[in-house]
Amino acid sequence: MIEPGFDLNLPLLHAGQVRRLYAWPSDGEQERLLMVATDAVSAFDHVLEAPVPDKGAVLTGLSLWWFEQLRDLVPNHVVSTDVPEQVIGRAIIAEKLAMVPVECVARGYLTGSAWSEYQASGTVCGITLPEGLLDGSRLPEPIFTPAIKAPLGEHDENVDFATIVTLHGEDLATRLRDLTLAIYARAEEIARERGLILADTKFEFGLRADGSIVLADEVLTPDSSRFWDAAKWRPGVALPSFDKQYLRDWLAKDSGWDRAGDAAPPAPPTMVIAATRARYVEAYERLTGTPFHPAQGSAGLAPQQHTTTAEVTDKVAAMSRVIVDVMPKPEILDPQGKAVTGALKRLGFEGLQVRQGKRFEVVVDGELTPERLDQIREAAERLLANTVIESFDVRVEA
Repeated sequence: MIEPGFDLNLPLLHAGQVRRLYAWPSDGEQERLLMVATDAVSAFDHVLEAPVPDKGAVLTGLSLWWFEQLRDLVPNHVVSTDVPEQVIGRAIIAEKLAMVPVECVARGYLTGSAWSEYQASGTVCGITLPEGLLDGSRLPEPIFTPAIKAPLGEHDENVDFATIVTLHGEDLATRLRDLTLAIYARAEEIARERGLILADTKFEFGLRADGSIVLADEVLTPDSSRFWDAAKWRPGVALPSFDKQYLRDWLAKDSGWDRAGDAAPPAPPTMVIAATRARYVEAYERLTGTPFHPAQGSAGLAPQQHTTTAEVTDKVAAMSRVIVDVMPKPEILDPQGKAVTGALKRLGFEGLQVRQGKRFEVVVDGELTPERLDQIREAAERLLANTVIESFDVRVEA
């Protein structure tokens, strides 16, 4: 667990993966908390060694902006942003509530765990969906798919609405569902006006002493929601989201880390951290319509030198991409290709023969010289292709 690099001299009540809750002096009968968002980032149930600079400030600032957009729909837990100097920009003083232990999830699009469940059963959390939907399909109408909160480090359990009724009573369950869908409808419309699709999101609610429901924690941030670029949305096509997916992809594909092993994940390289930060900042700026300014209270939580979205874009653009296509040699049996060819013929696609190969993308940081290209060819011959049965082609992607 990454500890924040400051001492607030306040009782620490709870330390989550990203947030710290501290006791705050109460005002009369109303108990208060200081909620601080650190720059820590988690992936695959691990908190990574390297933080993402300003991530906590993005989450806090974006949540505050959304609370204002939703004020007429539901009260929120924010009391003040007059916080200690060390955490300005990344903390709020919040009303202490009796939190309802339910992740209130709204989905307008089919993806993620819902897509996996739909493929297996045609349902999501007990809700039957139409046949023929694809990963990324827009649902006929948004659905409420709650989850029971799990202990820290474990996955929440998706359940049906009836389970929430059993656990919390029909009145509270109905109010949670109706509020969740109403907030999603408002937020989805706002995001769409800004060129983003809100595929799904989760909310947390707390109860006041009088039983009224209050929206709490973070809301509609890249950590709690899945935002897509509306211009790039296509059902059945992988869609990058405005969150830590860039970092997760690096861990899963390029880091060499064994997720099934006991070793902690490696620290991501600077470029991966910078690109992840840029996605968070871009989400903030596109939604709010205002430039993001780094938090003042960042000492000890993140590096002091920050990389802007534009700088990351320039660096990525400066990288050269080399494609290595590996194919079975014509005289080598290709059972996968034969299987696909047969399947196409059965579907009515005559005259198509398929050979199945592999594609590798090699990203070169800096100038692509003839010497570097020769190195890539040598790497392809020694590692990427089995030259006894496979041929390969190396080309520079424009």
